[in-house]
Amino acid sequence: MAATIKDVAERAQVSTATVSYVLNGTGSVAAATRRRVLDAVAALSYQPNHAARSLRTRSRTLGLVLPPAPTALADPALAELVAGLSEGAADGAYYLLLAVQGARNESELGAELAQTGRVDGLVLLDPRSEDERALLLTAAGVPCVAAGAAGSSLPCPSVGLDLERGAYDATRHLLQLGHRRIAMIALPSDLVGSEPFYQGFATALAERGCAPDPELVVEAGATQEAGMAAMEELLSRPEPPSAVLAASDILAFGAMHALYDAGLAVGSDLALVGCGDLPLAAHTHPPLTTLRVPRRSLGVALAKRLIALIERHDLDPQPLLNLSLMIRRSSAALHC
Repeated sequence: MAATIKDVAERAQVSTATVSYVLNGTGSVAAATRRRVLDAVAALSYQPNHAARSLRTRSRTLGLVLPPAPTALADPALAELVAGLSEGAADGAYYLLLAVQGARNESELGAELAQTGRVDGLVLLDPRSEDERALLLTAAGVPCVAAGAAGSSLPCPSVGLDLERGAYDATRHLLQLGHRRIAMIALPSDLVGSEPFYQGFATALAERGCAPDPELVVEAGATQEAGMAAMEELLSRPEPPSAVLAASDILAFGAMHALYDAGLAVGSDLALVGCGDLPLAAHTHPPLTTLRVPRRSLGVALAKRLIALIERHDLDPQPLLNLSLMIRRSSAALHC
């Protein structure tokens, strides 16, 4: 017999109203209580009524919750991905709704949009290894897909970027230029793409008989300031690196500033590679070698996968998109 909301409430030792608050993204629920409810939902395989309601009526609209920053759409990377989402939605006769997060968190706003019938499903960006947004939305019966990494264990379907292969290709490029002391400026470790990116870096080094030096791997945030601080830390080592692989172009731009401040020339004094191929990357001084992310194709694939999930079609294996190494002047041969 199918579990009921009362069964979930009894297992989690809360009221049915609290279960409803957690699944609908409404009200204020303590983190520990929310976790108990989600654990009970998973243990009982509870399916909220929203799933049945969504089968009867559809808005034919996909949703994307934007970060609260007012300039979010001024970000060219996000704008390109949104263009792909819109294209993929239109191909399936769906619309795309953009919502600004504001004071509510993304999962609460997303659940509200789905519960009120404004969207049929949601796209999640920048997923984390234990992504509460995906857990909450999945538990509430809201279809969602995430822009993940190859092989990520998210609780919802995803479209993967082959970050491991990308980092491997970038590191091999630096090795072929004669570099052996190669550092990495990494994104936060809780992001699902952080570990595959490191693995690609480590595999390329291992093939040349070089083990990654823990002193040359610095975990940073996601801003230029974080990239600057990481590069300054690497330059302070007794034996600084001769080349650096940054896990994003933003981090690489910050690293460039730190090198300029130290009186070092990017390319000739230290080789630098980024990831993302933002429009600015081709116009820095010198132009940045970087991994190009197919953001428009990613957006299209995310929309198509979400539509298949909404319409209950069989899902193909996780799509995997390749990154392309764009070689420019910021990576040069080692000068002995």
